[in-house]
Amino acid sequence: MTWYLILLIVISAILVALVLIDITISLLTYHVMRQKAQQSERAYEKIKKDLGIVTDSEIEFLVHPDRFGEMLSACFAHNGFPRYRIVLLFLRLKAVIRLYKKEKILQTGAAAGALTTAGELAAEIGNIRNGVTTKPVVKTDVAFAGLQVVRLYMMGYSKKQAFAAPRFDSALRVDNALNGSFYKYQCADGRYFSAHVYYESQKAKLMKALGIETKPAEFNLDSLKGDKKVVAAAIKNYKAEDLEKLAFDCGACGCVLRTHEEWKATDFGQAVCAMPLIRTAKVGDSPKKNYGPCGSDLPLKGIKVLDLTHIIAGPACSRILAEYGADVLLVRRGKFLEQEQAMLELDGWAGKNSIQLDFNVPEQLELCKKLIKEADVVTYSYQNGALDHFGLSREAIHELNPNIIYGSLMCFSDSVWKDKPGWAPLAEDVTGLSIRNGSLKKPKNLNGVPLDYIPGFMLAIGVLNAIKSNLLHGGAYNVTGSLTRTAEWLHEVSDDEEKKVPFQTKSRIIRASLPLFEEATVAVKDTVVGPLLYPTPATVVIGLPSSVPAMAFQDGRTGFKK
Repeated sequence: MTWYLILLIVISAILVALVLIDITISLLTYHVMRQKAQQSERAYEKIKKDLGIVTDSEIEFLVHPDRFGEMLSACFAHNGFPRYRIVLLFLRLKAVIRLYKKEKILQTGAAAGALTTAGELAAEIGNIRNGVTTKPVVKTDVAFAGLQVVRLYMMGYSKKQAFAAPRFDSALRVDNALNGSFYKYQCADGRYFSAHVYYESQKAKLMKALGIETKPAEFNLDSLKGDKKVVAAAIKNYKAEDLEKLAFDCGACGCVLRTHEEWKATDFGQAVCAMPLIRTAKVGDSPKKNYGPCGSDLPLKGIKVLDLTHIIAGPACSRILAEYGADVLLVRRGKFLEQEQAMLELDGWAGKNSIQLDFNVPEQLELCKKLIKEADVVTYSYQNGALDHFGLSREAIHELNPNIIYGSLMCFSDSVWKDKPGWAPLAEDVTGLSIRNGSLKKPKNLNGVPLDYIPGFMLAIGVLNAIKSNLLHGGAYNVTGSLTRTAEWLHEVSDDEEKKVPFQTKSRIIRASLPLFEEATVAVKDTVVGPLLYPTPATVVIGLPSSVPAMAFQDGRTGFKK
């Protein structure tokens, strides 16, 4: 009897301890996320001020202690990697845990502010179309807003799906020794360099320029340990700025890791800093569009978007438009299962039907031009000038369709370095974010890829604002965003937070939840690659239907929806 009582007491003590641990974790995570909710308010107000956006909405930033547990559970679910499952699990757990740590660079708040602004503008577009003046009520879950910038790791699917193998093969190729997101190398002058070659063609060019004799196809995650030594030895032969020039000159991509002050002292940094966060220019006096009422449907219903984007940042913009009901047609070469960067692109497919076009085939190029004439919006994120020789420059697209809204993302400015390629991790490294987030000796990239997603969200805000302007005043518009300009904006809003610069807001922080936020992922069944789990959208506009059904997508289309 004595042993029974002792065992009962021990078990009870363990249960009490577990409950206390759970309560402590809930309190700590809630406290951290409430601080990030205040940062969300700051970011939201700064976005509206910097972009000159005037709105009248009820804004609520939601915080709830259950989110941490929901996200941890999602880390263990639907891990579709046939090998290296533990690697993906580690990346997921690391990303979620970092969401609940203090951020030197505001990214959760920045994402929440941007998504809230996008939702607010979408709701106003719906009001204009329906001829009503109802004040929009926009609710953003702060933790799930943070999840949006790490969503690359969080998507789920069965390893039995046909898509699982191509996506895993893509991951093997991407995570090589020249992946600057993870690996920085010291040069002959002691400064650090990061390569950013996420296409096989770029990787092959840089390997050749560095004199690395390994076959590019064999230079991947499986050979990583030895490859890192080879790369480190090759890079030691160069000064950092010479290597940066070599990388761009050979057709690849890489940069010197700079401090923020060093970045602002360069001519290309100064050109970026001189740009507005989003540049919107009215380029024609076309009449107001009449899309008709959207009724109780999503506010962008019937608005046609031709999507000429790739990888993450550009598709993040058009995905937001799709989630609010736009008819987004994604132009791609080849089938979904044949995409070279399936690892990086899966997230950007949500909500978009796709059409396969090869612009080298005259008939297919003409079909693209026909679609441009039908579209209301074109989004573009390839390297500047990449499609000019096909007659698809920005100016040519406006000639094809004088009523178009043209939204584009670049890495740098639209003057100095405008033709250079770039990626989100490079934008972190070159602007000083990586050093600020870590140190001079141990630079550290941000959590997930916020300089893909946040610039994409910012461009979506610009496009939505242009749609609103057209409905009210008419006109065609160019909307231009930049990865590095958004990086500079993150420096600015983080500086404001560090200095506790006062700001005014009418938004509210509330401890609350909504039915959509009960799980960290949502199921999207109607897709060309089979059932998928996507991270739960962070923003809900009260009165609008759920955006989850709008995340479905199919392939092999011949045009927009009828």
